[in-house]
Amino acid sequence: MELIEPFGIQYWILALVVLYGVLWLWCLIDLIKSEFTDNSIKALWLLLLVFLNPLAPFLYGHFARKQKLRTR
Repeated sequence: MELIEPFGIQYWILALVVLYGVLWLWCLIDLIKSEFTDNSIKALWLLLLVFLNPLAPFLYGHFARKQKLRTR
C-alpha cells in the first residue's frame, strides 16, 4: 500500500484545508477593506478571525454583513 493513494482521503483533506484557507483569507481581506458602524466591531472581528479560527469565517460571512456601513 502506498503512503498516498491517488484520490485518497489525503487529497480530500488537503482540498478542504486549502478551500478553508482561501475562505479565511477572503474574510480577512474583506474585513480590512470594509467600513463598519464602529471601529471596535472591526477590531472584534479581527480578534475572532485570528483566535476563533475554525468557526470565524462562517460567523463573519453571516453576521458581519449586518454590521457594515452601506456605501451604495
